[in-house]
Amino acid sequence: MGNHTRNTDKKQMSDVALARSYVADIGGSGKVQAILYAAYSKLVKMFPHEENPKLQWTERRVRSFWNQEAAYVEFREMRELHAAAAKAKEERELLQKARKEHAAFIEKTAAYRALLERTDEDFFGPEIEGLRGQSSGMDRPRVGRGSQP
Repeated sequence: MGNHTRNTDKKQMSDVALARSYVADIGGSGKVQAILYAAYSKLVKMFPHEENPKLQWTERRVRSFWNQEAAYVEFREMRELHAAAAKAKEERELLQKARKEHAAFIEKTAAYRALLERTDEDFFGPEIEGLRGQSSGMDRPRVGRGSQP
């Protein structure tokens, strides 16, 4: 019987470790409190369980996965964590793709502007200003939380 209990404990710990990994995937990067709050917020938004309050996500439950204090992970919780992590990954990939497209747009716009300025700045003045207006401030890196790729 002792071996059965030990195998079960190892299985539960690996489930909790996987749940922790999902919480990290959902919460993104940053400080621990921000990761946990982001993960909690996304889980509550995706899975409100208004019909059954006992199934609702709590900050404490999410934190117990992070700290690996949870005794077990329910199958429903694991499914929800997996779905939320997959959605978070998809959103990050879309954001990364949009950033690459935006960088390409800025590069192309700057090249057009430079070409027009070299060709005849007086003649193409309105077009140059239009291109400058399209990318005004966009060709400079952002400062702050959202500036990381």
